[in-house]
Order: sequence, then structure tokens, then C-alpha cells
Amino acid sequence: MGFAARVWVCGSRCWPWPQTVAAVLDRAAARHGGDLVVIEGAGTGAERAAHRWCQERGLPAWRHRCHPRLQASRGLMRLPRETLAVRHQRILRDEGPRLVVVFHEAFAPGPGVSADIARRAVAAGVPVWLVPGADPGRGRWLTAANLPGPPPAAPAPPAASPGAAVRAGTPDGPAGRAHPAAAPATPC
Repeated sequence: MGFAARVWVCGSRCWPWPQTVAAVLDRAAARHGGDLVVIEGAGTGAERAAHRWCQERGLPAWRHRCHPRLQASRGLMRLPRETLAVRHQRILRDEGPRLVVVFHEAFAPGPGVSADIARRAVAAGVPVWLVPGADPGRGRWLTAANLPGPPPAAPAPPAASPGAAVRAGTPDGPAGRAHPAAAPATPC
């Protein structure tokens, strides 16, 4: 996988144009063929469209790098910004994307998740392409000038509070499963 075309797809959780994500990934697949690796966070909107694209084309796990959020006992757990920052930095470090594509119809360089990913990628020297609408041929490169302020530092993973039931690196309850925070990407 050394020189694979590794593309991290992220964006709006309410992205209304899954066909745009598919068109951009089709174009990347036509250009890179079997070297294309799609990285996504198993979220809704743009990430769900990328996930579906990978499944429909039967990409194996090494080409479809899926990073779902931690699961709580009753569904998806909302993570604090600090934990999301650690997650984004880990994906950037471990997956080594060569391009980040942000699908967002209302992108703003503020405190949002997509802006955090874009800021971290630009700071790491990874090009970031913003697709702002339904037209897959329309977009723009994001640079440090588009993303004012330094990227937020990725904080250290939070330490478990005394008496907490789940601690990184320890079994998380009666099932004895390893804590997923340290787990690598899994096929979804």
C-alpha cells in the first residue's frame, strides 16, 4: 500500500447529494484503479455515501478504511470535541491520506468537525478539496489562508475518572472486549 491513492472523505452529516460523492470517487477510481483507498468515519451524510460506494463496489477492508465512532450501549455516543480531535489526528497519522475531500454545502472555517479535519490535514501538508454542492466538477482547494488560526492541538486521550467502568486498554465489562479507542480501522 506504500504509494496507494489514499483519500479521506468527510463532510456534512446532512449532505443531500450522495451521487456527488459517488461521482468524485468514480473519478478517483478511474484515475487510480486498484490503488485507491477510501478512508471514512462511518458517519451520516457524505461519509455514509462514501461507505455505500465502497460496499457497492466490493472494496476489501484494506481499500475501505472505515473508522466508526465508539459505540455506547444505546447507540452512537457523542464524543467531546477533545476526543474528536484525538480521533482526527489518529486517522491522519495512521492512515496517511494523500488527499482529503470535504463535501459540505455550508462549510465555514469555524469550530465544526469538517473544519477541524481540514485544518489538521492542511497543517500536515495534505491537500484538501472542498466540494460545496451537487456539481462534482465544482470545488476549491482549502489552504491555511482559508482556515484561519493554527490547527487545534490534539489533546492527549482523556484519562478515565476514578471508578469509571471503561478504561483504555482494559476489558470493558463482562464481555471482556478490548476498548475500541485503541483499535485500528475495521471494515464496516
